[in-house]
Amino acid sequence: MSGAPHGFPSLKPGGHVCLPYTTAEEKHHSIGGFLHDGLVRGERCLYWGSPSGFAGVAAALENRDLPVSSLRARGSLVFADVLGARGATLDLEARTSAIRSAIAAARSDGYTGLRLAGDPDQEVIGDHRQLARFEAALSAIFDETRTTCLCAFDRRTTNHQSLEVALSVHDTAILSGRLCPNPFFKAPGAEPVAWMTSSILDLAQTHDLLEAENAALIVESSRADTRDSALRRQIVGLTRAIESRDRLLVATARWLARPLPGMCAHLKEFAHDERFAHVRDVLLTCGEHLAAVTRLSAALDEIVGFLQLQVVLRPEPFDIVATARAVIDEIGIDPSAGGMCIRVEGAERVTGTWDRLRVTRLFHSLINTVREQGPNPNVSLRLDDLIEIVRIRLEFTLPHLPGISDSGEHPRPQACGTAGESDYERLAVRLWPAREIVRMMGGTLGISTWADARVGFTLDLPKSMPAPPADAGTTSA
Repeated sequence: MSGAPHGFPSLKPGGHVCLPYTTAEEKHHSIGGFLHDGLVRGERCLYWGSPSGFAGVAAALENRDLPVSSLRARGSLVFADVLGARGATLDLEARTSAIRSAIAAARSDGYTGLRLAGDPDQEVIGDHRQLARFEAALSAIFDETRTTCLCAFDRRTTNHQSLEVALSVHDTAILSGRLCPNPFFKAPGAEPVAWMTSSILDLAQTHDLLEAENAALIVESSRADTRDSALRRQIVGLTRAIESRDRLLVATARWLARPLPGMCAHLKEFAHDERFAHVRDVLLTCGEHLAAVTRLSAALDEIVGFLQLQVVLRPEPFDIVATARAVIDEIGIDPSAGGMCIRVEGAERVTGTWDRLRVTRLFHSLINTVREQGPNPNVSLRLDDLIEIVRIRLEFTLPHLPGISDSGEHPRPQACGTAGESDYERLAVRLWPAREIVRMMGGTLGISTWADARVGFTLDLPKSMPAPPADAGTTSA
């Protein structure tokens, strides 16, 4: 049997189907599917029933998009009254002869075969012995001529013995709208003892096969779990190794970025000092080497900006105010030397659960962005504890006041190469890595400008972050 998942499965030719139904709707739906399968296979379909059932079967066929009227007009679909076709008394020989004639007529008319569906006579159903003989004779004809038949039995009116016989003489049954092989089918002419012992042996073998299949599935599932567990451990190890490499690059870039620019500046001063004229060539050479290393540091810093977005978050509790002060000290901002002075305002302590490396990287990005705008002695960093979030506000003044429009909405474009982008646009591009870090930590970062050349970066970070997955490890750099 085969077919579409929502359709009636195809039956092999010669099948003998039992339909023990409980409602008229169930009967009409099943017979409609049975006849539809035959029409699709090019068979002539004959339904022996009562006029009251013809309308229900026709409606079931029409629901399957079949033109019932034209099929009946062509003779592909035939509805026959069971009483008018069979007469008042049971004549087994006459009825089997009529079925053979109908099969021969269907083939001579060009059909691939004949498909029958019918309601057995109450006279036949009433005597279970006579029903067994009648169904056995039909099974022999169907098996010989490769004709398919369905016999419908009303479970509400058929006596228990006759229904038991009906279920034992059909090789297939339709139960609850489902076509099922019948394990209780008794082939015509089979000895009861041989049939019973064969059925018992078949059921035992089927049970053994199912147990062996279940055992094999359990073993395979266990092996698959073992393989998956080993692969997960390997993936976790590789992930940790990659994250350790990325964090090492982050730390290396930070260590190189701090002292090298100052060293290069000092060497240039020494090279122009007459007191060191005898080693000027050496100093210039050192300066070139340090400049190359500085460029390497800048390239590493760009790589770090990308890698920082890839590593898995390592939330841990710490004070974000202390982290901000540590970054300011690490960058080496000296107010006495001029250039930039940062005032830390607001809360003295704000604790939360964040990724320490990303928060540190975030403050580095913000402060370096401000320092790149030029000398600015008036920079304020304010951190406010707002219960569920910490608000970070970094405010400064652009050194070129004419670059800000009188309206204060956006800076006027400044000449920056051929692009001619504004200060606001350059700041937005420069802060892209910082915005990504803030976004991945569940916060927001915005830029504001005023007509008096003031610019403000405002960040809102949630004070708690989801813990990383268990497989991702718990160590941090």
